[in-house]
Amino acid sequence: MNHPGTEPSATSVSSLPRISRRHALIGLAALLAQAGFWSNPLSAAQAPASAPATGLAPATMLFYTLSQTITGHRDLSAATAARIEQAMRTNVPGFADRLPQLGELLVTGQEAKVLLAAATAADASLRELALAIVAAWYTGTVAGNAAQGTKSIVVAYAEALMYRTVADGQVVPTYCNYGPLWWLKAPPAVRVSAPVEPKPVPAPATTGTPEPKGKQAK
Repeated sequence: MNHPGTEPSATSVSSLPRISRRHALIGLAALLAQAGFWSNPLSAAQAPASAPATGLAPATMLFYTLSQTITGHRDLSAATAARIEQAMRTNVPGFADRLPQLGELLVTGQEAKVLLAAATAADASLRELALAIVAAWYTGTVAGNAAQGTKSIVVAYAEALMYRTVADGQVVPTYCNYGPLWWLKAPPAVRVSAPVEPKPVPAPATTGTPEPKGKQAK
């Protein structure tokens, strides 16, 4: 037991549960689902219509369609989808078997939350796969598993969907809008509007009984 103000012992630190990167990413995907990022009508309205994906293998086309539905974004890159699919085949055990099973739950015009609910009801592993697909698109990374000897694979950076949610106020990190070393320059001048002249305040209305007209003051 550690007393207040003392450093934790090595034994107490080592006894804390460790969260793997894979579980952290899947947890992030679940939080995004609960927060409603997938069914944001504003994002859906602003997203341009995606060009038809051509030249994709049937399995990759299925993954691409699943990705569009489960993320709620129709304008995903088909090339990035192919890279994510290949990385998941390497890093996600049972991916090749579970992908067609998840595809059987897909319905035209389906919302992400409906597909996730169907995957949850069908099998816990299908829900995990659906969330892993979301995590891969939002982080641009397919997590590895150290116990299985696989390393995380970075598939995309600027295309990671997590940057879309803050695109109105932040650019993708390391991407500069104002040239190299722009942060060393003086900040722009603060624009202060001219002072507004106060309007004359009317005299307050008189109260009480007015004096009769013509009465001279004594």
